[in-house]
Amino acid sequence: MSLTVIKIEVLNRDLRIGHVAIRQRFDYTAFLTQNPVILRPRAASYWRGRCVLRLVKSIVLLFAIAFVGVFGAASAKDSPDGYSGKWVLDKKSPRPGDAPNDLETKIKQDSSGLTIESTFKDPDNGVVPLLYLGVMTNRLRLNTDGQEQQTQIGPFMAVFKTTMDGSTMTTDFTAEIKGDQVQGHWVRTLSEDGKHMTLDIKESSTHSQHAEATLSFVRK
Repeated sequence: MSLTVIKIEVLNRDLRIGHVAIRQRFDYTAFLTQNPVILRPRAASYWRGRCVLRLVKSIVLLFAIAFVGVFGAASAKDSPDGYSGKWVLDKKSPRPGDAPNDLETKIKQDSSGLTIESTFKDPDNGVVPLLYLGVMTNRLRLNTDGQEQQTQIGPFMAVFKTTMDGSTMTTDFTAEIKGDQVQGHWVRTLSEDGKHMTLDIKESSTHSQHAEATLSFVRK
C-alpha cells in the first residue's frame, strides 16, 4: 500500500488540504492512503506544556494543603479543647443565693467522657442543698455514651446517664436519699468561643420538692 504525502499550508491558522480548510492549532503532515488520513503524533512542545501545567497544579495544591494545615493549627491553638480546663463561677453573671461559694471546677475531657474535680467552700450549716447534689462533690466521672452508670456521691449511690450533642452535654440521674427518690437533670452548654460554660440544674423528689438554678462559669 502506497502513501501519498500531502503538504499542509498554514494560512491564518487555517490548515488547507487541497481546497478544504480545516481549523487547527498545530501544523501536521498528512499521509494519505485511499481513504484515511493519518496524523503525526503531537509536537513535543505540546507535551512540555502539559507537564508545566501539571507542575503548576501540583504546586497550587501543595500551597493549599499547607495553608489549611497552618490555619487549622492556629485555630486549634485559639480554640479550647472542649470542656477541658479550669472553670470558676462568673462574678459578672447573676447566681442563686445558695450557690456554692468559691466553686472551682477542673474538667478533663477524653473520647469516652469527662472527669470533673471540684473544690468549694462548705456551707456554714454543713448541709449541701439537695439541688447541688453531684455538683458539690470532689470528683465525678461522667461517661457520655448514653449508658447508665452507678456512681457513689458521698454516702449515696446515684445512677447517671449522660449524652453529648455538639457543645451541649445532658445528664439525667436518680438517687435515693433517706427513702426519698431524687431525680436530677443537668444541661451543660459551652459558648462558641469556648470561654464560658453554663450549667442548668433541675431537681425534683417524691416529696414534691422542686428546684432550679443556673450556674455560669468562665474559663480560668
